[in-house]
Amino acid sequence: MEQKQQLLNKLSPLLQKAEGTRRKYRFYQQVYNNLILLFVMGILSLILMVSLNNIGFSRWMARVMPAQNFGIIQFAMIAYWLLFFVLMTATYRFKNKFKQAEREILKIALDEIAPEFKFETHKQIPPQQIAESKLLPGFTPVRNNKKSPSIHNLNFGVLRGKVGNSSILMGDVNIINQGVYNSYLMFIPLFPHLLVTFNFLRPLVSKHRSSDHFGSHFVGMFAVVDFPKKFKGHTVILPDSIEKRVGYLAKTLQSLNISRGQLVKLENPEFEKHFVVYSTDQIEARYLLSPSLMHRITQLRQKIDKPILLSFHRNKLYLGVRHAHGFLSLDKRKSLIDTDVFGMLYEDITTAIGIVEDLNLNRNIWNTEAPLASN
Repeated sequence: MEQKQQLLNKLSPLLQKAEGTRRKYRFYQQVYNNLILLFVMGILSLILMVSLNNIGFSRWMARVMPAQNFGIIQFAMIAYWLLFFVLMTATYRFKNKFKQAEREILKIALDEIAPEFKFETHKQIPPQQIAESKLLPGFTPVRNNKKSPSIHNLNFGVLRGKVGNSSILMGDVNIINQGVYNSYLMFIPLFPHLLVTFNFLRPLVSKHRSSDHFGSHFVGMFAVVDFPKKFKGHTVILPDSIEKRVGYLAKTLQSLNISRGQLVKLENPEFEKHFVVYSTDQIEARYLLSPSLMHRITQLRQKIDKPILLSFHRNKLYLGVRHAHGFLSLDKRKSLIDTDVFGMLYEDITTAIGIVEDLNLNRNIWNTEAPLASN
């Protein structure tokens, strides 16, 4: 606690300066977002009108498009797009200025909080490792081009180091899953327009998402932890949000998720209340998820109070933790002076570094003589 307060005092001038930039950025962004919402809703309304009542739409167009009205419509469109591009330019200008200030604050903070870790601002978690984790859903692409990854990470900034004997790479990720946009689903009438509208409106009703990340599938921390033990199968642990919504039908729906392997049923009601497990090897999954490890994962979820995802593959543990404002980032929605934004950043970093210890991964928690694959 004392370290956090000393660090806050040290960074106070930089936070004051960054707050002015943040306010300008948020103002331009909110107006810009409202313009986008107006455009999206307008286009969607026109498409629905044409689809549901083409004759009525044609009559309405005939009334509003006489020569005397056409000039007014043209002027309104020019004014809209002029304002749109001015606001877009201003938004990205102040966003980049805030990002520079944020990186300066973050570098000083990390030197104090985690001096044993190396902070690399221009590197990112490789998309190939994110795809290999199987923590994000995939879709059937229209063109099966293996050289082009279906998952793209837009954010940069990684921490690299060791916790005990475990090497760990963690970073800030903003995942755009291109699978759905390049899938056969996009040929369904109205689906592309509804998808865009859904992606734009979703952050407005979710505490785990932000309008800063329009179209993003996953925003937050992604970590890769190396182990000396090699896993022969692939085991994935996900938040059990389906069961909370559809109750007894959940297991049937979850069992259909064949892309991640078979649904694994475990004898731990508290763990299964919060998580669902898939694996390519049932025996290995039960061996990995010992009662003590399931208990620690459940405790970790309660501690950080954010959705978490884990998977074991080869000799790695992959871990994802959702953050609405991103990991290694200041929450742009709140004042840097009047709220505890820096305190939340401090807690995010210390919690992330402590995950290896929280899960007891530095110890030999698996018996090296036990079989790891079914015969």
